[in-house]
Amino acid sequence: MSSTRTLPDAIAGPLRRLTTRYAESPIPGFLSWWGESLRSCLPAKWREAMAAEAAQLWLQRDGDSLRLRRSDAPDDAAPVVLALGSDQDVGSAFIGATSEAQRALPRVLLLEDSRVLRRRLTLPAATADNLRAVVGYELDRQTPFKPDQVYYDCRIARRDAASKQIEVDLILTPRAALDAELTALDGIAEGLDAVDIVGEDGQPTGCNLLPAERRARRGHGVVLIALGLAALTVVLLAMAGAQSLDNRRDALARLQEEVDARRVEARRVNQLRERLTDAVEGANFLAVRRSETPPVLDLVNELTYRMPPETTYLERLSLSGDKLSISGQSNQAAELVGLLQPSPQIRSVSLSGSIQPDSRTGKDRFTIAAQYVMPDGGIQRDYSAFATKPEADVKVDSAGDAKEDAGTEERR
Repeated sequence: MSSTRTLPDAIAGPLRRLTTRYAESPIPGFLSWWGESLRSCLPAKWREAMAAEAAQLWLQRDGDSLRLRRSDAPDDAAPVVLALGSDQDVGSAFIGATSEAQRALPRVLLLEDSRVLRRRLTLPAATADNLRAVVGYELDRQTPFKPDQVYYDCRIARRDAASKQIEVDLILTPRAALDAELTALDGIAEGLDAVDIVGEDGQPTGCNLLPAERRARRGHGVVLIALGLAALTVVLLAMAGAQSLDNRRDALARLQEEVDARRVEARRVNQLRERLTDAVEGANFLAVRRSETPPVLDLVNELTYRMPPETTYLERLSLSGDKLSISGQSNQAAELVGLLQPSPQIRSVSLSGSIQPDSRTGKDRFTIAAQYVMPDGGIQRDYSAFATKPEADVKVDSAGDAKEDAGTEERR
């Protein structure tokens, strides 16, 4: 015999474990509450249609009769009763007593609680993933039956995380008794989806004693539609994610362009700021230099005002910082020191060296050393008295020296 497993066998174990964990998680309860909340917002006709789609057809043996009832029928609704043991075929009677819509519903055979045996088992928590197989091995130890003598179902009743154990409710019924009942329902049993137990409230408990191989083979149209919708949802989500990603990329590109434009603009502003700073610094430098540089024209005017231009002319005027040196020729060379001392701009006036006569001009050559004091706001004087008199022709070189041009006529 080949040991190769088919695809359903290969996925049965993982699928069973996944189903078990899903059933034990809070997700089903949340989805049920959410679904009921959404369903309550729908119109009444829609709610009735959805309830009809989820309805079941319950079959319950009552002596020699079989009672049929929809799970969504009102409590006071009369069930459909089929006689068992009559000459009429049960399957034909079932078809004649029910509508096509009722026959399309999932069928559940309900057994009385007295026909089953219940046990509470304590097992390791690790057995939860393969619970049915583990319980099958425990049947002959926990019950007076062997696994091939009963139909059983089990479900987890409680988990103890501290002790890592689970409590399992085991429900079983003798195989022979259930087979006999299913044989009596020939024509109906082939369409059964489950064999359940009637609870104290008259509702099914949710277990299923019917073996998987004997359950009705129904089409998977709803499952396929659900899978198709799920796949479509995944595709739409992927498309939405891709579109969102593209939008973010476009927004990032636009933002990058704006940042680049702002960067260029900021660079231009910085350049303009640097130019403005350089211009301001240059203007300040010129202003400082202008304020620190003695006004030579004022000095020349002051010397012209203090020295008699008719008898004196200058050959050289040197100003270095506050040190002033004046060289020239005059008929009153000895009196020039006294004439310059009252000036507020010229202090510490003294002759530098001796006075020497010049035989060519008939004047005395002199050199005067003094300290120059820069006036605050300049000296305002009236020089109109010298307007008609010849003035010394003086040049001011780049070093601040004033020199008389050669060939200047002697002031008389």
